Amino acid sequence: DVIGVTLVTPLAQEAYRLTGLLRPLGVPLLAGGPHATLLPEEPLAHGFDAVVVGEGEPVIERAVAALAGRGPLEAVPGLVWCGRTGLVHRTEPLPPPPDLDALPWPALHLADPARYDPAQDCVLVMSSRGCPARCAYCAGGLFGRRFRFRSAANVVAELVERHRTLGARHFLFVDDSMGVDRERLGDICRRLVEARLPITWQMMTRVDSMDPAQLALAARAGCTRIDYGLESGSPETLRRIHKPHTLEMARQVVVDTAAAGIQPYVFFILGFPWEGPVALDETLELMRFLAPYVENFHPAIASILIPFPGTEIYQRYHASFGFTGWWLGGGRSYDAPRPATHAYHECVLYRNGAVLDADFFRYPVPVRRKIFEIFRFMYFHNLRGERLLTRARRKALFDLSVALARRFPALERRLFGGLGRLRAA
Repeated sequence: DVIGVTLVTPLAQEAYRLTGLLRPLGVPLLAGGPHATLLPEEPLAHGFDAVVVGEGEPVIERAVAALAGRGPLEAVPGLVWCGRTGLVHRTEPLPPPPDLDALPWPALHLADPARYDPAQDCVLVMSSRGCPARCAYCAGGLFGRRFRFRSAANVVAELVERHRTLGARHFLFVDDSMGVDRERLGDICRRLVEARLPITWQMMTRVDSMDPAQLALAARAGCTRIDYGLESGSPETLRRIHKPHTLEMARQVVVDTAAAGIQPYVFFILGFPWEGPVALDETLELMRFLAPYVENFHPAIASILIPFPGTEIYQRYHASFGFTGWWLGGGRSYDAPRPATHAYHECVLYRNGAVLDADFFRYPVPVRRKIFEIFRFMYFHNLRGERLLTRARRKALFDLSVALARRFPALERRLFGGLGRLRAA
């Protein structure tokens, strides 16, 4: 009846290319998701018939019925579409669902497991929506700034059911900040302890939402990993992006998390437009302090800043740096590496180099070199964790790579490419 597509900004071009393949089917195309919510008229200009703004559960049945010709479009809340004259029409969206317990759980029983990667042996769970923070690099996305949450009883009931019916043994909570309501998180943990389920789980939360007592309880309940958005080691940057934590708080929560037997994962963003080598050095210094407590600096953990639409960063800098509407291309390549532009594309870790190549903020050479230095530190830290090299050999190889980078970039590309293939093998 209808084909629905969720739009996220980095894949908007892919979605619009997909509409070209789907149009000949003659089936109405419906867009939704965070990108469509922020820019609802854009999908209409790229082949979609209508857009749902906001959360879809309250309106999706009415939207499908209207697009299939079984009701008027004007009766669907939060719908945007083009009329016969080409004018854009829209209806007022409904407020976000306040009672998340009233929503049905995702219909995982309808999914064919054969279509999914068997290595992804965890079930995703969303126990809350919204985030009260106002970070300069985040638009608030689909769920807004108001924190809404499912009850502890409802969350644990889902985990019990997924374990019973699917055999799930590990769960990933995809909440923006699961620990914002400390009392609810404690209730979830206590219920899991009482249930004695043979499961583990991981979550993402804010630095200022955890303390040693909370961490000890989470560990008893099966929590094995917590992701923290530290973002920067520069106090100036933390202030300008409106992060509520201090560097001391960041250090302490990572130490406390590791001490509780939970693996801390930390996220950093490199390349804010006001940052020079000194600010990046402050981030590198923080990473060095945290390295003994962090097993692996995953490639996604330190990323180059992407100015997403609707964010304070985008609004402030898109005109002066010339990246207005970058997700549509605009003559510059933002979503794929350009081969041979620098020495790091062959290595798994340096796939972030594609964003660096996009050069949203026209980084000067000293800043780019400092970003490379941070990536290099992360790469060899990961090798240490995988015990591929002795300490002496790691140091010798690191020193050699620095010398090669200065004198023979092509050789360094081959060196790092070889290490990347070794690590993958």
